Amino acid sequence: MKLKSSKFVINITVSGVSPIYRRTPDTKNLNPISMKTGRDIKFIIYQVLYIFVICVIALKGADINLEEVLDAKTVIPKSVADEMKRKIDSLLALGIKPELNWDESKIYSKEDVDKMLAGMEPIKMTNTFTGNFTEPQKVNDENRKEKEPPKTDKLATVQGIEFTQYTRPKVTNPYSEPLEIYGDGKLIVTIPSKSSATVPVNGESSFTFKVGDAKDTKSTKEKQSPKIDIQKVGPGGPDASLRSVQNAVGFRVTVISNYPGDLDVKIGGPVSVNQVKSNIFDVTLTLLGSENAFKSWSNGKEEPYKSSFTVSVKDKYNPKLNLSQIGVFTFGKW
Repeated sequence: MKLKSSKFVINITVSGVSPIYRRTPDTKNLNPISMKTGRDIKFIIYQVLYIFVICVIALKGADINLEEVLDAKTVIPKSVADEMKRKIDSLLALGIKPELNWDESKIYSKEDVDKMLAGMEPIKMTNTFTGNFTEPQKVNDENRKEKEPPKTDKLATVQGIEFTQYTRPKVTNPYSEPLEIYGDGKLIVTIPSKSSATVPVNGESSFTFKVGDAKDTKSTKEKQSPKIDIQKVGPGGPDASLRSVQNAVGFRVTVISNYPGDLDVKIGGPVSVNQVKSNIFDVTLTLLGSENAFKSWSNGKEEPYKSSFTVSVKDKYNPKLNLSQIGVFTFGKW
């Protein structure tokens, strides 16, 4: 096939076809036989081009740009690509943006990609507007506190007082709202703000303190029974005279209790009592004033002679805690 510009001559030789047509650009009229022959030549040209394209596709693949198809050895295997996608998806799910630095001029092998996956580390999130790394914004605790409503201390507590059954503790309300005190669910007392009041505690098992919506419940402590201790401190015995016994303090009585103010102590008998402290008492015998009175009193009695006194302790708020004890003076003569 030969082509020339402007004026041209086409010579086509195809198997089975002889050159029967010759045309120049200035030929205006063609006979019917020449026109039929021209259509056949176009058909043959299209067939040749079609066969050429089919051959290229068969040899090079469907990429019609005729560039070389990638070598399978240089393509990242599907398993590696899937593993990379899995790792990247897991990091993105955690809100972490991973980064891999690829060199577009370099061809990576499977081993290279495995190393990059193994060394993949999360990086800081970037600002999409500037492309620079930015630290996550930290909430200013002080600003946050200013936005939050101020917290008020509403937890009800008793200042330095432990609630014990059958006592009368004094409670101070330090809060800006009234303090309500409930004993076993029953309202016992309401104390205004910055005020004090005595709380009547009896046999309740617990007390609830309420200020606004805040509550605090405390269990009560069992009150211990008081004890009486009588110690002999003066003369006495079978050989002691009544006059020597009566001239000195014979016994010291001590009432032991964690709440001595709750007790009413009485000492009865032919004695005089001197209260040394709130819970300590000195007892002196005052039985007889003369020898004749002694003879009359001792007539019919056996020696050694005895005279007793009784210490009675009563709890003001719990009668079950009441108790008494006896002390005895001993002497043998006037």
